[in-house]
Amino acid sequence: MKKLNYFLVLFSAFSHLLFSQQKKERTFSEIRKHYEKMTIDDIDAMPYVKLYITKAKNENNFQRLIQGYRDGRQFDSHNKIKYADSALAVSLKYGTSDDISKDYLSKGIIYYFYQKKYKLALDQYLKAYQYSKGSEDQYHHYKVIYHLGIVKEHLGYYDEALEHFQDCATFYSSKSKHILHDNELFNYKKAYLNSLHQMTVVNRYLKNFSKSDSLSRLGYNLTVNNSDFALENSYFIKCIGISKFHKKNYIEAKKDLERALPVILKRNDFAWASVIYYHLGKISEAQNNPGQAIHYYSEIDKIFEKHEFILPEVYRSYNYLIEYYKNIDESKQLYYTNQLLKADSTISKDYPYLSSKLHKDYDRRTLIEQQDDMEKSSQRKIRFAKVLIFSGTIVIGLLIVRYRKDRKIKKQYDLLQKRICDGTYILKDLIQDETVEDTSRKTSLTSEMSLEIREKLKKFELEKQFLKKGLTEKDVAVKLSTNSHYLSVYINEHKGMNFNKYIAELRINYITNLLNTNNMYLRFTIEALAKECGIASRQNFSNLFFEINGIKPTDYIKNRKKELGIS
Repeated sequence: MKKLNYFLVLFSAFSHLLFSQQKKERTFSEIRKHYEKMTIDDIDAMPYVKLYITKAKNENNFQRLIQGYRDGRQFDSHNKIKYADSALAVSLKYGTSDDISKDYLSKGIIYYFYQKKYKLALDQYLKAYQYSKGSEDQYHHYKVIYHLGIVKEHLGYYDEALEHFQDCATFYSSKSKHILHDNELFNYKKAYLNSLHQMTVVNRYLKNFSKSDSLSRLGYNLTVNNSDFALENSYFIKCIGISKFHKKNYIEAKKDLERALPVILKRNDFAWASVIYYHLGKISEAQNNPGQAIHYYSEIDKIFEKHEFILPEVYRSYNYLIEYYKNIDESKQLYYTNQLLKADSTISKDYPYLSSKLHKDYDRRTLIEQQDDMEKSSQRKIRFAKVLIFSGTIVIGLLIVRYRKDRKIKKQYDLLQKRICDGTYILKDLIQDETVEDTSRKTSLTSEMSLEIREKLKKFELEKQFLKKGLTEKDVAVKLSTNSHYLSVYINEHKGMNFNKYIAELRINYITNLLNTNNMYLRFTIEALAKECGIASRQNFSNLFFEINGIKPTDYIKNRKKELGIS
């Protein structure tokens, strides 16, 4: 009997303990305590997250279910989109506008930060913006504004992007610390630091270097020796390193960039990693260390190959790789040439879409909403509407001017193409055939001298010796075994122009023919085209191209691509 009593006591204690544990596990807040302080993408959190989701499903608690899917999105790095879609689906059916906006924004962040799929990210941001309008959750509203600023920065609208980040930094730093909980305090500081980092980057793009430097120092001081903001600290160290690079302080710049890289790589932020690799490559070039430059530029190519992502800021690394392998390894030269073309195509596809999409779905909608508000408000807003109408008239006027200019450019392009097609464009032989030479023209050259120079100049043209940079009349005269005076007289009499104009026409005709017959050259920069035809200066090339062809090289390339259907 005594043993039975002991058994009953032990059984009761065990049952109470088991019941207490089960009761404890059935409490949502207790389940979340197991993982709420874990770092992002820590897969160890997922067993508890799945328990949380299962409990929410069993109890039909949809707000908790939304939270559970959001937690899965945060900790499961391999299934982020799956959990994001699940959270969004429940929010759309059972959640508030704030819930829907937050889940659209989070899905966009996954596309942007983890996958660098900017088109998909922008679609989500714009939907988040629509649902965030009128919300009392100002923290989230400014978070949407921040990410729209990120897209504008990506597009190159730096002034507009800077306004977004300044507004966000002002908001996130304005809240009194004593009214925020610890988690809120962390989130506000993180959002402020991210805004500060983007302000640093955009000011550098705008060439406001002193402002950029002061912001990066401020950000660094706010994050140094703080493990909670190690990633943000690395971003500011990266900015400081890039600033030192531009000041040609290569040794210190390299130290900073190498110091920032490991944390950024650990976070899998391959976009900023590629920027760091690019500047380390440029430093290696400056230090005459081609081996290291090739290593760093190859890392950029690995990122591009793996993620199909590349920033305009870094894709010029392929020019160095192509040039390096030009006379060393033909297969690698061809590979990097193909990669450059792919990179150029990727960039040209992303940017026009993002630009038109942003202004169509965000800016245009914003303008329409402002117009609706003005119609419902006071006389002051009506006057503001008149200002908008006046501005619109100016914009339309500018568009008309641009349209007429484009038509004029198209006309010049068509005329040039007609000349090329009917054969009247290519520079005629310098000398007419001896049997039809104009004997009435006075000349200081004998017919024998003219014939000799004619044949030598013909060889000079056929061998494209005119492509050599810095070519002078004296140089050509020496090549032709004559003197500068005879050469000058011959060119003036038989070409109707001076030596410089003659060389310029040969070069411009040569490059125009390449642009018209080889599509690869349509992807060259103006600097590269100038170099290809022997002209040292980009501006001089553009001026000569316009003077001879009646159209700027950029306009010709644009129209040629359009005619061929090349994006």
